[in-house]
Order: sequence, then C-alpha cells, then structure tokens
Amino acid sequence: MTFRSLLVAAGVLGSISVASAQTPPEPPQAPPADPAPPAEQAPPADAAPAPAGAPAAAPTAAPGAAGASAAAPGASAAPGAPAAGPGVPAGTVAAQPAEPAPPPPEPGPAATPPPATKTPGPDVGPVTTPAVRWNQATAADTLLEEEEETTLRWRGSTFTWNQGGSTTLFGVGGEYIPAMQVYGWDFTLRPNFYVLDRPKDKLSVSADIGWVVELTNSDITTDYREPQFKDVALNARYSRELWESGGANRGEYKTDAAMRLRATLPTSPASWNSGKYFTVGLGPQLIQKVKLLGSKADGLNHVTATFGVTYAHLFAESYTPVNGDLRRPRQSPSGEVALDEQLTGWSFAMDRLTTSLELSLPLYKDLTLATSVGLLSDFKHEFGEGCVEILGGCAPYDGSGGTTYVPQTAFNLSLSYPVYEVVGLTLGYNNTNRQIGLDGGRRSFFYSPEAQFYLDITANLDVIYSKVTGRGEKPEEPATASAAGLRGL
Repeated sequence: MTFRSLLVAAGVLGSISVASAQTPPEPPQAPPADPAPPAEQAPPADAAPAPAGAPAAAPTAAPGAAGASAAAPGASAAPGAPAAGPGVPAGTVAAQPAEPAPPPPEPGPAATPPPATKTPGPDVGPVTTPAVRWNQATAADTLLEEEEETTLRWRGSTFTWNQGGSTTLFGVGGEYIPAMQVYGWDFTLRPNFYVLDRPKDKLSVSADIGWVVELTNSDITTDYREPQFKDVALNARYSRELWESGGANRGEYKTDAAMRLRATLPTSPASWNSGKYFTVGLGPQLIQKVKLLGSKADGLNHVTATFGVTYAHLFAESYTPVNGDLRRPRQSPSGEVALDEQLTGWSFAMDRLTTSLELSLPLYKDLTLATSVGLLSDFKHEFGEGCVEILGGCAPYDGSGGTTYVPQTAFNLSLSYPVYEVVGLTLGYNNTNRQIGLDGGRRSFFYSPEAQFYLDITANLDVIYSKVTGRGEKPEEPATASAAGLRGL
C-alpha cells in the first residue's frame, strides 16, 4: 500500500468520526404532572419495517405530560417551530423545554368546600362530585314553613250569642209551669289554641268564659234582668287519627279517637255561694266517619258519629250546699234558736257519669243536620246514721234510705249553616230534664217543661282575622251539640 492510499483511508475514517460526534442525543422526557394510565403498547420487535421512503411514525405522547417529546427522524417540522441548530441534520426538530407549572391559587374565604374532581380515565372526561352543603332548605321544608305561616294556632276560637226560650212561651207543649217560663241570653267566649298541631296528632287547650242574662221575671235569677257570670271551664283535648281509607275512597272513611280533660271553676253566684271548689271531668271519645254519597256530591256526603263517655267528680266544702258567710237562724224542736250555714237538706251530685252519642249529616252543601242524645247519671252522697242534739239529748235518725241515684236525659236537634264562613247560625231544640218528674212519673225522653228552642249566632274569630289579614285557613267544623244540656259532655 502506498503512502497516498494510507492518507485517503485516514481521511475517510476521520469524517465518519466527526459526523458521529455532531449527532445530538435524544432529550429526556419530563415526568408527567398527574398519574396517567399506561401508554399505548409499542409494536412488537418482529413487526414489518416501513417501506422505503416512507416517514417514520412519531411516538404517541403519554397523556398528561408536561412537555412535548422529540419528533421522530424524518418528520417535518411544524410551522413556526424554531429552526435546527448548526450541526443538526435536516428534518430533526430540537426539543422544547417543559412549560413551568402555574402557581397555586391564593387561598380565599371559601364559604363552601370546592367540588371534588375524580381522576379521568381513558377517553373519559372529568367527573365532578357535588360538594356537601349543610343547612340547606329543601322543597319539603319550604312547604312546611309555608303551612306554618298560613295555619293559625288559635283557629277554632269563637264567640257565641245564644238565645233560648221555653217551648211554652211559643205555644208548644201542654204542661204549663210559671217558674219554667224563661227567655234569656247566653254569651260565651271560647279561645282555643293548638299546643300540638300535626296531621294525625293534635293537642288543644280552650276555655269557656261567659255570662247569662234573663229577660223574663222567673225564679231563675234573684233580680230582674241581672247579668250573672257562668262557671269558667278549662278544657284540654288530645286527638289521634287511627285509620283513614285509601284508594278511590281516600278520606271517605275515617276513625279518630280523643281524650278530654275538663276543669270547672265556681265563678257563678250559685256555685261560689254553695261551697263548691271545682269539678274535674275526664273521658274518651270515638269519632267515626262513614261515606254515603261521597265528598263530590252536593249533599248527604257522609255521616259522622261521635260517641263519648265522661266521668266528673265535685270537690266541695260539704256534701250539702253551705255558706259560711250566711248563717241562718234556725229553731230547734225545743224552741232554741241556733245559727246554721246549711242551705238545703239535699246532697250535691258528687259524681256524674255522662254517656252521649251525636250524629252529624250534611243535607245540602253547607246545611248540616245534627242530633245528639245523652244520659247523665248523678250519684249523690249517702248519709249514714246519726243523731240530732235536742234538749241536751240525742235524737237518732237514719239517712241511708235517701235517693242517691238521679238520672237525667238530654236530647238535641239542630240545623247549622255558615254565612261566608265568618258567622255560623244554629237553630235547634233541646230537652234536658230529670227522668223522674215532680209527680213521680217518668218523663218523656223528647219533651218536658224544661224543653227550649234556641238560636246560636257564632262568630269565628280566626276566620275574621284571616279575612282581614289574608292569613290562616278554613276553620274546622264546630261541634253541633251546642245546647245547654250537652255543652259539658
């Protein structure tokens, strides 16, 4: 080999070494910002090579990478990309530096926690979970608040003006007793308040406060047209819906139960002047609603039956009427005069058991017919054996043979009609008397000298308030047994 051949070979080897040294290494890839699913699987090694002259496919970048990876050799540069540096072969794009991560947002006064975002999977967009919010009003809560605003707790409060007169004053009845010829007015204020007001459970408290005025000159009052207070009654009533029909007859059949408590205070002159303290009554009540023609009919919709039992006990200073301030002089059989506080010789009805049944039927629209019957069983005190001091001695007597059970009957029939729901009119007939008459005979259940016709004009105070202010709702149906003999049942 000649020296010239050696020089040519050395030059070729040097050119190859310089070209290899100028080829830039592959830039490293930036780490992914968020965890990402594994990249697509690379083609197997034994795959067929690309045809000659075809550009090589660029590798697919992993999703979520912060920077762009280098392009494959032979790929054309994107428009606007920086040109290759000196010494870089044509068709090779220089790697761009990764973009810096944005700074974290400054914390602010977040009233509610931000929504939590789940990590998206392949080909799935971001999924946002609603954040938990506390003390947020729902539609049901809003309806309950609106019902509380429109429902008056003191609904059912009334003021009643009652006018009653004996039947003989109107020419009805054959037995005429001058002492029973009575016509008078009865005024009653009845405030009512619901302590518990739920759809199926209700607890209400009420009071009956009023006075009476007799416009005739009978033996009922001491003075002519003298107003007198009545006994004040304090009432509490708890009711519970036991059953209601569903389906096509929803609400047409209904069963309710109630428990009533009543305390009567002696505020009338006849009570406080006779030694009475108070009376306490307690008893259950059962109300049954039965469908007739249905609620969509104009009349005879349904009949409502109310059955009740009440037991009452009287607390008094003595078994007989007494008045300590009025001591009457009485003469004994020996001729001596002694002061005595006893007003009469008969006993109070210390216990009373009342059983009543009432039926209510809408005749046509708001016109309602009601009837009720009741049995008032009075139990008096049984006096035992004793003696009366006479001339320093003792005269024995036996009081065990006296009458201790006195039954009374009550019958009521009435028609009621509301006038624009503001005033209720009730025209009725009532007969409440002792079963045994003054002649010792048994009286009729439907008529006696004490029978009366009456007219009740009742102002619904809560409805009047609702009409003026626009608040409240339609009042509940008032009790139809408004006659004097059935008011305390």
